[in-house]
Amino acid sequence: MTGHVTLVGAGPGPGLITRLGVKAIQQADVVVYDDLIDKDLLQLTQPACKQIYVGKRFKKHSSTQEEINAILVTEAKEGNEVVRLKGGDSFVFGRGGEEYLALEKEGITCSVIPGISSAIAVPASLGIPVTHREVAQSFTVITGHTAGTRTEDYAALAKLKGTLLFLMGIHSLETITRSLIENGKDKDTPAAVVCRGFSKDAVRINGTLQTIAEEAIRQKAPTPGILVVGDVAGFSMTDKRKKPLSGRQIVVTGTSSFVDRLQNKLQEKGAGVQKQVLLELIEYPERIPEDLRPYNWIVFTSSNGIALFFSELKKRRFDLRGLGHCKFACIGSGTRERLEAQQFGADFVPTRYTADTFGKELAQEAGTDARLLILRAEKGSDKLTEALDQAGCPYEDRKIYDTQWKEPADTDLSDADYLVFASAQGVQSFFHRQTLPASARIICIGEQTARELQQHTKQSFHTAREHSADGIVAQIMEWEA
Repeated sequence: MTGHVTLVGAGPGPGLITRLGVKAIQQADVVVYDDLIDKDLLQLTQPACKQIYVGKRFKKHSSTQEEINAILVTEAKEGNEVVRLKGGDSFVFGRGGEEYLALEKEGITCSVIPGISSAIAVPASLGIPVTHREVAQSFTVITGHTAGTRTEDYAALAKLKGTLLFLMGIHSLETITRSLIENGKDKDTPAAVVCRGFSKDAVRINGTLQTIAEEAIRQKAPTPGILVVGDVAGFSMTDKRKKPLSGRQIVVTGTSSFVDRLQNKLQEKGAGVQKQVLLELIEYPERIPEDLRPYNWIVFTSSNGIALFFSELKKRRFDLRGLGHCKFACIGSGTRERLEAQQFGADFVPTRYTADTFGKELAQEAGTDARLLILRAEKGSDKLTEALDQAGCPYEDRKIYDTQWKEPADTDLSDADYLVFASAQGVQSFFHRQTLPASARIICIGEQTARELQQHTKQSFHTAREHSADGIVAQIMEWEA
């Protein structure tokens, strides 16, 4: 049975893909991806998903367009659900149309999920609106990639009153600007080069049509970049707020749920975040008791446990009113927040977010007449149950999920300011293929993680005083003070 191909525009930077695009990646058997995409998107794939890199950069093509077409055809004919993942939008100089027609010729169905084009988004991210009332009522997008190899109608372009946007034009700036001036465009027209949008290395170079090429050379404009020509290039509509972690690059490791939660907290403070999902969950929902009536406390040691518990109850069509007799204990603030998202409040959270403190204080709170149900990870700390045993507090310990290594993606960590480890097993997975960046400050979420890290490196590190995502943020903010 022949498969299907979906052309997905990933947008020009992190977080700028559509929900439909994310869903397609999550369901794909094969992802064929370009160079200029957010590599975190590859962490969304199924464990068995094949990932094929076909990136293209200036004079550095890993695959020709014909080879890419052939890959898509071959993978689809093997019955796979294939995602062709492109930066920006597939149909804006992304050659998506060529791929669609190649697939159609072979009788393979193809759908399209649009993306946000860099032509609009990158200038906006650096303060340039491509249109503005009474300044520019239109914009024209032109490829600068072929400016030196074929003749553009510069006479027509020079007469346009709106904004001119030359994509992939950094290597042709002199040709483009000279041709526009020779064809009548005012040499004093505002111009700007915008490069590496939505990254911490984003660059904006200002000038005029006459000066911008020389200025870009002087400031060593990186690629990829966009040349903006028009009065709008004189605007600077940027967020003037100074956030405490602006310019900082932080690498976060752990399970998908944890890194997503920590990413959101760090981005709120202006940090750039690079995710490494090093662990994947193996779930054992069958270990959750069918009958919850014997228990008067349900104890959670992680957000993952809460997510699995309530997901399983939903599958069983369990009436949540049947939990009315239960109290809930959570090891920390992140776990409590996840419980609250399920419309239940935490009756107990320890003063310190460690397994030992959790066990000792919970035993005092619940008493020896309690009937505790502990739902946690296979490799959870024994200190929790040891503390309960010592206090004579009865419990049933159910290991409802486990974690296993996930092969980390090849990632450049050289510019990381901070590296966060969220679990001991995550440390093991990291050092399986990678080394610590020399300049980064290292943070562990707790003592167990710290002990594991000591087995792999002599490099100094800090352990968050509060063993949670909030505790990690607090540790970074303390370092920055």
